[in-house]
Amino acid sequence: MHTDDSPEWLMTESWLDSLDTDRIGETRGQLLEQMAAGIHALQRAATTIGQLRGISVYDAEFADGRDGRDVATFLDDSIRYARAAYAVVHTVIDKETP
Repeated sequence: MHTDDSPEWLMTESWLDSLDTDRIGETRGQLLEQMAAGIHALQRAATTIGQLRGISVYDAEFADGRDGRDVATFLDDSIRYARAAYAVVHTVIDKETP
């Protein structure tokens, strides 16, 4: 029978904590990678909508009227929000208080 202060129990709990720490670290890394990929995808989309609205391609459905401006604004806002979320995740991971 193990008590809370027995060496076997402490070793087992320490080993589990180590596994949890490793899993948390890996998952946090995945989160940052996925968020960075999402931000880059949004930035590419913003560039593409700019091309569609610009003179080099000029897609009238996006260049004329409100819809193209709305899409460009939504993409810019999404990039801003995604960057803010990325910064918050870094703050949590680095244990910094803004």
